[in-house]
Amino acid sequence: MAWSSVSSCFGRRQPRAWVSLSAFAVVLVAVYCPALLKAQQTDESSPQAHVARNKALIADAAQRKLSPVQVGGLWSQIASDYQDLGDFAQAENAYTHSLGLMEHEKSARMGYAVTLSNLGSLYTLTKRFDAAENCNKRSLAVTEELGDPLMIARAQGHLADVYLAMGKNKEAARYSSLAIQAVTTLPNATNDDKGSMLITYAYATCLSSHCDEGLRAAREAGRIVSATYAPDSFPSGQAHVALGFVEWKAGEREAADEDLREGVRILRLQLPPTHPLMVHALELYRDYLADNHRGPEAQKIAEEQKTLYEHARSCSGCTVSVHGLRTQ
Repeated sequence: MAWSSVSSCFGRRQPRAWVSLSAFAVVLVAVYCPALLKAQQTDESSPQAHVARNKALIADAAQRKLSPVQVGGLWSQIASDYQDLGDFAQAENAYTHSLGLMEHEKSARMGYAVTLSNLGSLYTLTKRFDAAENCNKRSLAVTEELGDPLMIARAQGHLADVYLAMGKNKEAARYSSLAIQAVTTLPNATNDDKGSMLITYAYATCLSSHCDEGLRAAREAGRIVSATYAPDSFPSGQAHVALGFVEWKAGEREAADEDLREGVRILRLQLPPTHPLMVHALELYRDYLADNHRGPEAQKIAEEQKTLYEHARSCSGCTVSVHGLRTQ
């Protein structure tokens, strides 16, 4: 749910996550054991390496004559890396440092808006929805003040994500609709912008009893994803899950089964089993199976999830991680 910065001063690229944790999904946290984290984060581009590098730059800020805006940008990057590593307390502290340095600097207004939105994504993940809503409303207000149409649309999309997680589906549909209307006319909008906003809109409209609209949006998102990403990519998995959910609710049960199964298969390749988006996909498929009187299959998924949760709780020294929610 984090998004692109305008300048490297405000952190490396942070595109919007594909599909927020929607209203019917419990916001759970992925659990890794340290060995797995170490295996995945061993090169110089790892979050740990970014944190160490940027902290060294901050410590040497006076000698390097870095401005408060530049230091604030470094704190924003550090916050993002801590969030990827699952150290939410450190991430929140770093975001707070960054915002404090940039809040009153006119040249940092866009970076301030980006950092607010990224902090909002942290609050959404940790189920502090009122704080997430506040951050994203403030971010939208700043982007509107600055007048950049694409950044306004992205801010509207992030606010829609928050409302979807809160179960305020009509508000989620309204803001994602505004965002979609904008990005379809903006030449610098990316397929990531379009696809992720369409998926948010698909969930929100279907959960607001307008599954016909949701189905059109989910199918369009699927076309964008298939033209942009590899078939077994993370966005492809999320697009299949979203389409499968909307097809199910629209009464297209056979197509729903195919898309939900395919989405779950792809996400198993891309995510650890206790990742919140993996949990979300499995819960959707389990509910679909139960609704179609396929109890033994639904029970099998429930037992699988129970085993995974028990393993996560017993993993001594495990750390929470959301690495993978955002593409670097």
